[in-house]
Amino acid sequence: MAKKLKSWRDKSFYKIIAPKNFDSKEIGDTMADNPKKLMGRSVEVSLADLTGDLSKQHLTLIFEIVDVKGDRAYTKFKKFVVNPGYIRAKIRKGSSKIDYVGNIDLDKSKVQVRVVTITHQNIKTSRKHEIIRIITETLRKYKGMKLDDFIQLTLFGRVGTEIYKNVKKIAAIRRVEVEHVRIL
Repeated sequence: MAKKLKSWRDKSFYKIIAPKNFDSKEIGDTMADNPKKLMGRSVEVSLADLTGDLSKQHLTLIFEIVDVKGDRAYTKFKKFVVNPGYIRAKIRKGSSKIDYVGNIDLDKSKVQVRVVTITHQNIKTSRKHEIIRIITETLRKYKGMKLDDFIQLTLFGRVGTEIYKNVKKIAAIRRVEVEHVRIL
């Protein structure tokens, strides 16, 4: 015998609220018949939608619902990613792409960071290794920082800019982009 499904009329709307470091803005709505069923749901939102800055359209933030009070569902940061098409558009023929993936121990959490460095022309493997070493040293400076502060610095380009300044001594760099930050 088939299980009877609940009607959508039995469900309630809940407003999804961003974390405090994103000014607790409303980022969407969702429906559920029981507030406990909202826990653990993921919500994707563009950084441009949160800040109103259209130059940040390529950054997607993913939040996870952790608390429900009344008709409001509160979230925490889960990860952010850069649109792969954005990165692909920056790579040209005759250039090198250097990928770095590493973990950083922050104040109360551990995050995985993926950095992409794109050069103006092809470079030797020895220079690629040197660039990866410099990226590792630069990111090590953020060890022990609060998660919210690190996310803000990363989203608004300060971490990428610092890496760029340190790496440009090795080779002509076209772009440094923090492609992915995820809480482990």
